[in-house]
Amino acid sequence: MGKMGATEQFFLTGKTLPAMPEVARQLIASFDDENVDLRTIVDLTAQEQSLPHKVLRLANSARYAGARSVTTLDDAAGLLGMEGLRNLVLSASIAGAFPRIEGFDRTGFWKHAVATGGYARWLGSILGVDVDSGYLAGFMLRSGQLLMARVLPDAIAAVEAGCTVPGVRLALEQRMIGCTHAQVTAEVARRWKLPQRLIDGFANAPEPLDARPFSLLAAVLNMAAVMSDSGAMAVALGEALAQANTPLLQHLRLDVPWLQSRAPNFEELTASVDELLA
Repeated sequence: MGKMGATEQFFLTGKTLPAMPEVARQLIASFDDENVDLRTIVDLTAQEQSLPHKVLRLANSARYAGARSVTTLDDAAGLLGMEGLRNLVLSASIAGAFPRIEGFDRTGFWKHAVATGGYARWLGSILGVDVDSGYLAGFMLRSGQLLMARVLPDAIAAVEAGCTVPGVRLALEQRMIGCTHAQVTAEVARRWKLPQRLIDGFANAPEPLDARPFSLLAAVLNMAAVMSDSGAMAVALGEALAQANTPLLQHLRLDVPWLQSRAPNFEELTASVDELLA
């Protein structure tokens, strides 16, 4: 079965594609709008009934321990800033759109997603990728796996059982299923009419050095996923990157010790996930 055929099985009739939340759609559209300000983001957040409460809970979570308590969306906006508020609202909105899968480690999955978003944002700031696009793409990268698990739960369970070292998930999926979660996510992004740069980034994340033209976002996503794996598996970041990404690191001229000394901490990135899922 070809790549397209392998991917299409997760979008057959009867397997409903999650609807893209309208708030998320408008927030993503705001990435390229120079006129968007904090007021715009606050007003968009207030449109969806459950989001303001979730945003306040997240803003008061362990991730921001030590900061003053916030009681209104305006307070949250002042604490988080526009980028922080937009990313938090996007995370809450998109996470709520995807189905819960019986027997699937939901908390571990979304911790990995939040961390991948955080690492992609950080790497993007170094390499010249738009940080909003980097965070969103990193957060969404593995979401296609939820659709795969809905159709092929045993195969995805076998993939996850085989993920004993950082950076092997995509290769295991390709070998065992015939496509990867990144390719399924690319199809979700296409059907959601997300910007082409995101679709291309997802599609090329498994083999970024093979992409023509080269996709810097795909490279960032590939590395961010390995960095997230390293945190989830308690493997030293430098060791994980050197084993999984050496050719890519060389291509991007990135120094592993420097990355390890500067990268965000996995536990800090994921401290608010329980509140995100509550």
